[in-house]
Amino acid sequence: MNEYYGSLRPEIAAMIPDGCKTVLDIGCGTGALGKHIKENGVKEVWGVEISSYGANEARKVLDTVIEGDIEAIQLPVKEGYFNCIVCADVLEHLHDPWATVGKLKKFLKPEGTMVASIPNIGFHRIVRGLIKGKWQYTDAGILDRTHLRFFTLQGIIELFSLNGMVLEKLYRKIDCGLNMRILNILCLNKLKESLVIQYVVRAKII
Repeated sequence: MNEYYGSLRPEIAAMIPDGCKTVLDIGCGTGALGKHIKENGVKEVWGVEISSYGANEARKVLDTVIEGDIEAIQLPVKEGYFNCIVCADVLEHLHDPWATVGKLKKFLKPEGTMVASIPNIGFHRIVRGLIKGKWQYTDAGILDRTHLRFFTLQGIIELFSLNGMVLEKLYRKIDCGLNMRILNILCLNKLKESLVIQYVVRAKII
């Protein structure tokens, strides 16, 4: 449990724009990300965490921590307060991530951004499993049994565009062997998105 709630995600931290002063971390765990970015220039970090354990630990290092489900709670802060909102491995767990992005957007400054990491359901191992008739939920990973929504890159783009936001930065986390890399080359790079196990994106308000 400690590793899951307390891991620092450098690829997420790298997406937070320089100069951010206020950050809201949805699913903040024990506050590892918030602690790191506060040590590197961010003035104020709020967190939302559904786990009592994570929330209690995060309160030791973050400025404000709210325990609860982001889909159900009201944030006790004025709209337009944050420079950046982080949703790392969160949106796929929600009943309505589209509405949640819209809800969170209201708390961004006009020049604010949203950072999210979302698994790719078009990942080659998932696709190969489907071809074989397999769709088996697991304790972790893309088919984590707690995932309620599934996205490809196009779906992620639409998730934000429907809320008046556009991707301005994209990181692809690749997970494949030599055979898949060669196959992608032979297919003129048309399989490149299937090599991606997770996308990390930064979206801005249009």
